[in-house]
Amino acid sequence: MRKPRLLLVDDDFDAVNIEREILEDEGYEVTTSTSGEQAREILEQGFFDLLLLDERMTGISGTELLADARKRYPGIGAIFVTGYGDLRCAMRAWRGGALDLLQKPVDRASLIGAVRRALEESQVAREGRYVRHEAQATASFAEVIGTSESLRRVMAVVKQVTATDAPVLLLGESGTGKELAARAIHGQGPRKHLPLVVVNAGAITPSLIESTLFGHRKGAFTDARENRAGYFEAANGGTIFIDEIGEMIPEVQVRLLRVLEQKTLTRVGETVEIPVNVRVIAATNRDLHKEMGAGRFREDLFYRISMMPITLPPLRERREDVVPLAAHFIEKYGRELRKSIKRITPEALRKLETYSWPGNVRELSNVLQRAIILSPNETITPELILLRESSSSEGFPDLSQLPFKDAQLRFERKYFADLLSRAQGNKSQAAELAGIDRTVLYEHLRKLGLPGAK
Repeated sequence: MRKPRLLLVDDDFDAVNIEREILEDEGYEVTTSTSGEQAREILEQGFFDLLLLDERMTGISGTELLADARKRYPGIGAIFVTGYGDLRCAMRAWRGGALDLLQKPVDRASLIGAVRRALEESQVAREGRYVRHEAQATASFAEVIGTSESLRRVMAVVKQVTATDAPVLLLGESGTGKELAARAIHGQGPRKHLPLVVVNAGAITPSLIESTLFGHRKGAFTDARENRAGYFEAANGGTIFIDEIGEMIPEVQVRLLRVLEQKTLTRVGETVEIPVNVRVIAATNRDLHKEMGAGRFREDLFYRISMMPITLPPLRERREDVVPLAAHFIEKYGRELRKSIKRITPEALRKLETYSWPGNVRELSNVLQRAIILSPNETITPELILLRESSSSEGFPDLSQLPFKDAQLRFERKYFADLLSRAQGNKSQAAELAGIDRTVLYEHLRKLGLPGAK
């Protein structure tokens, strides 16, 4: 595991030297600066786990420097060390976001104790900010539901790679659980207490993905209004999960390959190399061999990320897992939606077991969530299992065929209103959660008189 990186800023040369020696003896990597201006330049060059700042310095104060640092690295922690014990100085430090306040001369035990506590607190803050808000927490192997032979074989390999730092490439159709597997690999591995950063390469416009991954300098392009660290710096010491890596444009593939080989990165618009220590887990539903043959994916990058390729089986190849998965989703969404579902009929289960599941586990999840919302009682019956095979135009089930039309309208309105709420008003995300096309979502919003319809 990498050493925590500390930036010690104080215009008192003697204090800087004493504190640096104490912290280096404890195994920390310490960079020092004797002015706020110089510290700003150092912060431009890379991420630090913790700042130790003198509040009163000539020029830029400690609170001003911390405010600048947090624009670039949200969640970074700071300890203020000062020779002035007055109340006004202490209040400035606390208002500025200090995790602790020490008074000079600092004794060894107080300094070490404060640094340990602050590192723990700032790590929690960073992890909470950088892990995608809508994603579930880091998973365990127990959350991968199923007992089929094909799934057991895959999970045996997943457990073997967990203890290593080898890059992993997760392959398989959309909806097979690649992100859940990535979270389990990180969550059960040696980096589990460090950040897991999730980025979907297919959801970021080509013009922004380079700066999103590697950061940028102010003025590097039109909308670069401030210096900003990228996802790789945010994940430093931990893991980055790059979903849909097959969608990444070739120009960014070149940059990514260099980061993986050199373990350094350069922000867009800069020349300074920043060291990074990140485990990479990638995923795609594309056939990368075909992509390489067509010149859309670099062979050298493929061999770099595919040291441990793992293919997750589609749900149609592990039908014995449909029933336990259904039980899991019924319990989960029943609790979330505050509806008591006590029974699913044998006919409804048979309908689930015989379906081909082109959308895999994600589609099963969506189907059962809809069934729970639309159920007028505590039982899920076959007509509530709305599948694409029995659908109307545009691949969405015709809800008007349900037998309880008045109740149906109420549940439909609640269902789509809840979708929009979960997606925070984002129509594309709401459509993805429902497993439908965005144009179909707009049509339902219009018919139901809900806001957001075009």
